[in-house]
Amino acid sequence: MFSILRINVATGETKIETSEAVEYLLGGRTLTSRLVSREVPPDCDPLGSRNSLYFCTGPLSGTTVSSANRLSIGAKSPLTGGIKESNAGGIVATRIAQQGLRGIALAGARPADSPWQIVVIGKEKTEMVDGTFLAGLGVYEKSALLTERFGRKAGCITIGPAGESLLLASGIACSDPHGVCSRYAGRGGLGAVLATKRVIAMVVLADGGEEPTYLDQEAFKAGSRKIVKMLQDNPVSSTFTKYGTAAMVDICQALKVLPTGNFRHGVLAGAEKINAQTMYDTIKARGGAGLTQHACMHPCAIQCSNVYPDKDGSLLCSPIEYETMALMGSNLCLTDLDTIARMNRIANDAGVDTLDVGAAIGVAMEAGLASFGDDEAAIRMMEEVRQLTPLGRILGSGCRVAAKVLGVRHAPHVLGQAIPAYEPRGTKGMAMTYLSSPMGADHTFGFTLRDEETPTSKEGKVELSKKFQVIGSRMDAMGMCNFVRYSVQNDMNPLLELLAARFGTRMSGEEFDTIVKETLRIEHQFNADAGITALDHRFSETFYEEAQPETGEKIDITDAESLAARQW
Repeated sequence: MFSILRINVATGETKIETSEAVEYLLGGRTLTSRLVSREVPPDCDPLGSRNSLYFCTGPLSGTTVSSANRLSIGAKSPLTGGIKESNAGGIVATRIAQQGLRGIALAGARPADSPWQIVVIGKEKTEMVDGTFLAGLGVYEKSALLTERFGRKAGCITIGPAGESLLLASGIACSDPHGVCSRYAGRGGLGAVLATKRVIAMVVLADGGEEPTYLDQEAFKAGSRKIVKMLQDNPVSSTFTKYGTAAMVDICQALKVLPTGNFRHGVLAGAEKINAQTMYDTIKARGGAGLTQHACMHPCAIQCSNVYPDKDGSLLCSPIEYETMALMGSNLCLTDLDTIARMNRIANDAGVDTLDVGAAIGVAMEAGLASFGDDEAAIRMMEEVRQLTPLGRILGSGCRVAAKVLGVRHAPHVLGQAIPAYEPRGTKGMAMTYLSSPMGADHTFGFTLRDEETPTSKEGKVELSKKFQVIGSRMDAMGMCNFVRYSVQNDMNPLLELLAARFGTRMSGEEFDTIVKETLRIEHQFNADAGITALDHRFSETFYEEAQPETGEKIDITDAESLAARQW
């Protein structure tokens, strides 16, 4: 039996619900999306009382399996108006598993003038305690206060001032292994949804002590060791171990898909100043708190994260990921890693998605509010987001809102969610994925770039995108880090054998993919019922009208092709 803790924030009622259904076995996105589809009315106001939030672990969470402790958070998104699953690393999923839970559901809402509260979940009880002392503080200060009160080992979730103010690009910050809330479920505006519950933080205490059980513990141990060996031997994940996701800077520059100048270009002059080697060398030279390898969760054999220090060796930001380096770096024509790190830190403290706000700043620069390449102006705009000025509120509401308010047609988003760090006219596989995701433009959903023989051609990209949509969704269904996919994308049996060794559930790869595809159908149906149509699954018209200078390419994917990539 698998358990989910249900909390009604309006009444304070809590109860444990159990189920043996397959979605409870798997957890992760499989469970969040099915709960959202069954329990959240598609036509509801995502910032209203009928929306709910779900926090779900995967089936291997809390065990010795590497990279298996991602936390999936699901709801109706205020950013896209459709279904959303956003996930994060850190220790929260582990703590939930140690409480004997597969997930937590928050339902209901409280009046907007109600005092802020903290949901505290422990072995003995679940309670809601006063959280007003956290109101208005940045995430880093909130994190320190939560750690001081509940202990460094507690799994904490919180929002920043942007979430408190219901900004559409606000995320949910989760504790890392050091007790700092720096691991973000950043996309989709879910921080604002948590705020509508008048919940400013959640704490899962480290007193659970629930040890995982196994049908065949020796087989499980052997399977866990096998996963580590596969990750260490795989050339992609081993590259990420040394350089992290920043390794993508040089790859995307070479393929002419590095977003530059509000996604007008695919090549950045001076990209070598912000690439993986430069970041690696900078961290090594500065020493101090800097780390070129860092695990966002335990255990993890990849350790692709990093700790970036300032010139004095003190912590400036952790982590800096490729997506942020692109959206807050190349997209704004910025070539100073310290600037990107400062912007990243401000975004983390304000509690906003670095992708959507980076894209919004790109729109603002195109509108003439600042020049591309102006470091101080970019930092100043991020400070406006943190200070919740009128401009800051616009930027903190994401790319689509910023473009409408500022009168910019070239708005890089799909379904209102900013395009990730791959310029779509130069990679038609990624473009197909952006257009067909039920979550808004999303790169982890169906990452095709490494497998596109001719990135600028749309031929075969419906099939390629669908192949990798399934592969990416497998990882979300299992609560696994997306980088595990490189080791198991052609054979899921090593993970399915772990399920059998732990729970006795035997599932073939075909049966597992059937569940994954059914989840995709459920997500698209929710969106259709919410009023999202084929017309919404498009880029801004400028991407179809104007060629990217470096490749000469426009978006030539038709509505029929996009629809084919969404049919399961």
